[in-house]
Order: sequence, then structure tokens, then C-alpha cells
Amino acid sequence: MGDTHKVLVTDDDDFMRVMIGESIGANFTIVEAASGDECLEVAARERPDVILLDVEMEGIDGYETCRRLKADFELDAIPVIFVSGHDEIEARLRGYEAGGEDYILKPFDAQELNAKITNLLAKISQTAQLKEMANYASRTAMTAMSSASEVGSLLQTLQTFNNCADFKALIDAALAGLAGYGLEGAVQIRTTNGTLTTTTRGEASPLEASVISHMAGMDRIVQYRTRLSITYPAVSLLVSNMPTEDPDRCGRLRDHLAVLVESAEVRTNTLIADARSRLRGERIAAAVQRISATLSEIDNEQRQTRVATSQAIQDLTASLERAWVRLALTEQQELFIAGVASEGITRVQDAQLAEASQQDKMSSVVRELQQMLTL
Repeated sequence: MGDTHKVLVTDDDDFMRVMIGESIGANFTIVEAASGDECLEVAARERPDVILLDVEMEGIDGYETCRRLKADFELDAIPVIFVSGHDEIEARLRGYEAGGEDYILKPFDAQELNAKITNLLAKISQTAQLKEMANYASRTAMTAMSSASEVGSLLQTLQTFNNCADFKALIDAALAGLAGYGLEGAVQIRTTNGTLTTTTRGEASPLEASVISHMAGMDRIVQYRTRLSITYPAVSLLVSNMPTEDPDRCGRLRDHLAVLVESAEVRTNTLIADARSRLRGERIAAAVQRISATLSEIDNEQRQTRVATSQAIQDLTASLERAWVRLALTEQQELFIAGVASEGITRVQDAQLAEASQQDKMSSVVRELQQMLTL
């Protein structure tokens, strides 16, 4: 080990301190104390790795010295090996109760003393490593639990987004997700119909709305100290209290919030598309209604025209028959005029038949349009 570990030798016998120092000095750095009070002072100043403590000393004995060491928060982790000339079980139990880690008898064997110190230091090192591993595992577990909780909160917010039917509900859901992380800030949604900005404290002030509106021209994600901005074409998020004192959590939250804003952007575009689709549908329905009404009027007028034309033909035939009587025409003249009139009437009737076919098609279209309006 060389001189990397420091051993405090405490004994009121100068000769014993020298003996111990010569026995272990090749392997450890030696500091000395001649009493229990001096041991406490030197331990506080030098912070040794191990204390060799004589049991019987003038003033406070080794047991009391050890108890005071273990009662000091700054010194309680320093291991103590008692050095004593008593081998009774009672003496060993008193050393254990005082907080000692080991016990060696006088006169001691130098090799045994070096081995005890070395083994004790190795044990302490292993314990420290295990403690650090346990702390690391605990921190990892806590981080995993925190991350799982954060992801769960994010998923809940994203699920809420799917049920948002308007922009206000979407902003409220985003702010609720922000509050779930213990964060404060503002959310803005921009559409062709206007801009809506809300903060965790309520409606945004004109200045807050102006600030977040200017974010639309910034990079996608910008962080300055505790402030974080995330911007998409239609949605912007501004956070005012990012936990910069915890870099790991700050990084996780930045990733989660980026997903949150991106999802809000997707939902915003969906709502915009739905609104356009509804408007388009309303306009189409109105146009179909107007077309249907117009075609229905045309259909009725054309049918009335056909009826009027048929009546006019009948009236014309009757008038011709009466005119023949009054004109006293010859039979040949009557036949000629009747032929001309019959030919004309036949052409009119043929035209009416062709028009009737087109009229039936128009009536069918009118019925289909009227059925569409009832869906």
C-alpha cells in the first residue's frame, strides 16, 4: 500500500508508540497521539484511515475515546482497532460495544498487526464500493421510475389530444401536460382564422402573446437558462422554469416536451383539415340544394310548357276545323291545308317526345339530388 493510508497510533506509553510505528511504518503513514483527548484532536485534523487505540490510558480510556469518535458525525466512519493486554471476553465485549472493528493483544505480532490493518482497509474499500454500487443502483432505479412516470404523463397527454375537438381544448390539454411535469409556461396555436395564446395562469397578456408569436421564426428548440422554447409551424410552447439544477431530468423533459408539441401540431393540422372539410361539405350541400331547387323549377316549368303546347295543338286543330266550314273550301283545298297542318303538328309532337325523354332524365337527377340532401 506504500504510504497512501494513514494510521493514527494512540497510546500513553511512548515506547509502545515507537514499537507500533516501527512495526507498520514501512506500509503506512504514522501519526501519533499520547492520550484520548489528543486522539480526538489529531483524528479531527489528520483524518486517518485507521486508528490503533490503547485501552488503558490516563484521562479518558480507549473505550470512552472510541465512543466519542463514533458519536462524531465527521469521524464515525474511521475504523478503530483496540490494542490491549487483556484477553478476557468482557474486555473484548466492551470494545465491541464501544464501536471498535477489531481487537489485538499486547504483546502483538508485527505481521498480524499489518495483516489486520490491511484486511480492515480492504474490507472498508469493498464496503465503500458496494455502497457506491448500491447508491448507483438506487439512483438508476429512481431515474427509471421518474422516466417511466414522465413517459406515462406524456402518453396520457397525447391520448387527451385525440379527444380535443377545438383549439382551446387542445391548448388546455397541452398546459395540463406541462403542469404534470411541474412546469409553467404558455402555448400558442396559429391558424388562418387567428391566433390563440394561453398560459398556465390563464389568458396571455399582449406582451406574452407577442413574445411567443416571435418564436415562430426561431429554431425548433431553443433553451436559455431556465427558459425553453419549442416551435412548429402552427404550435409554439414556451417554458419558463426548466429544472436546470438537474441536467438529466432537464434533458428528459426537453425530449418529452418536443414530442408533446409535435403531437399538438399534428392534432392542430387535423382540426384545421376537419374544419376545412366541414366548410367544404357545407358549401357543397348549399350548392346542391340551390341546384336541386333550380332544376326542380326548370323541370316544373318545362312540364307546364309541354302541357300548354299540347293544349295549343288541340286548340289549333279545332280552329282549323271551324275555319274550313266558314271558308267553304273545296275538298281538295281542305285536304291540302289539313295535310300541311298535320305535318306541322306531327313535327311539334315529335319534338315534344324527344323533349319528354330529356325531361325524364332531368327529373331523375332532381330526385337524386333531393335524396343526397336528406342523407
